[in-house]
Amino acid sequence: MDFSASIDAYKDRIIQDVQRLVKIKSVDDTPKPGMPFGEGIAKALDEALKISEELGFSTNNLDGYAGYAEAGQGEEAVGVLVHLDVVPEGLGWQFDPYGAEISDNKIYGRGTSDDKAPAVASLYALKAVIDSGAVLTKRVRIIFGTNEEKGCECIKYYVKKEGHASIGFTPDANFPLIHGEKAIIHGYFHFIDKEEKTSPYLMDISGGSAINMVADECSATIVCEQESGIKEKFNSYLKSNDLTGEYKHYENKIEIKIIGKSSHGSKPDEGVNAISHMTAFIKVLNLNFGSEFADLYSKKIGFSTSGEYLGINEKDSFGSLTFCAGNIKTDGNTITVGCDIRSPITLNPQDIINKIKNSLKDTNIKYELHTLKEAIYMEQDCYLVKTLMQCYVDITGDTENKPYTIGGGTYARSMNNILGFGMLFCGSEDTMHKKNEYVEIDKLLLAAKIYAKAIYRLASE
Repeated sequence: MDFSASIDAYKDRIIQDVQRLVKIKSVDDTPKPGMPFGEGIAKALDEALKISEELGFSTNNLDGYAGYAEAGQGEEAVGVLVHLDVVPEGLGWQFDPYGAEISDNKIYGRGTSDDKAPAVASLYALKAVIDSGAVLTKRVRIIFGTNEEKGCECIKYYVKKEGHASIGFTPDANFPLIHGEKAIIHGYFHFIDKEEKTSPYLMDISGGSAINMVADECSATIVCEQESGIKEKFNSYLKSNDLTGEYKHYENKIEIKIIGKSSHGSKPDEGVNAISHMTAFIKVLNLNFGSEFADLYSKKIGFSTSGEYLGINEKDSFGSLTFCAGNIKTDGNTITVGCDIRSPITLNPQDIINKIKNSLKDTNIKYELHTLKEAIYMEQDCYLVKTLMQCYVDITGDTENKPYTIGGGTYARSMNNILGFGMLFCGSEDTMHKKNEYVEIDKLLLAAKIYAKAIYRLASE
């Protein structure tokens, strides 16, 4: 069956509903009663469930952790996993990141590609299937997560309450199909600087919006009785590295900021890491407190995106390890750097962790593991891979692109028998986690048509 005409008929409503969700700033925030991830995310979940009810689906809110829209009947359930939380907007936007403005047939805003537009595409895909009168032998659930960007506690809660779906996909990745994902290791490097805090010294350093994003800004405060040419050195560093920044001097303090370029933590080579640049600059200042930290940072992290200074620059036939310094903060004499590591699919991530710890022996750096998500992989000849790929080919006619593996993490690893299936098309610009994030309206509708086909196949066979 082809549901394209039905999807086209809903075009205006699809656009409007994407805008409704994008206009809500759903970034992780202070928990409140019934709002485990903050008020903004709770509003986004409520709005998604309201849209679902307007489309005629039954809904359920699972204590603010997750929710779902459901149609069809049967003991087994097809799950479509989407998420409504977004990463912070970052700097340098041309459009209002929560304005959902339309320009050049694109909807701009944080979450348009990751993952609010895909959520709406999935809802209307299911609507098109139900409208057709197709006979389904399984229930279909569009599952709304709310904590994908910071640990997937939402889906853990969902699974605890509702169990795993029988089979399904998540539109939180790329077309044609993601059949494998690297392991994700999030951890913190605690630099314990034992130097005395006498002028000149580093009072504070902070930066980065999230552990899984290349830091696009980093600020530092230096206590200095005399400026000692720091301004000239700072301007020279910015110029020689083609960077922009800010410099303020008042009383006995100097405040500086370096602006980098954000990118997804799985693609750190596409960004410009402001934390690494700030530490490189601090290293040349010869401070009484801060120089030891900067020296150790350059030796163990530096500008490497492969983890080579830690001895973890591994690879397999599916790809290489990636390393990203995402955020930094100061607490007394300890400076903590949060890092995102994507480990090759066939490697044991615990071996990577052990290598990190061995590399840090006899240093003033302690490594703390925060979260570990195991790699996932399905063979290309399994039912789910073959079915989803056929649906993609039927709608697009593209037989050249094949299933592949990625370093990015999707909801697929949060639930059994789920694979990443779009919504980013081959050749399209990837603006996830970047400034001026957008979704092309034509691609949004095309994805909805693919999802309708996939939902029908998975729920009727």
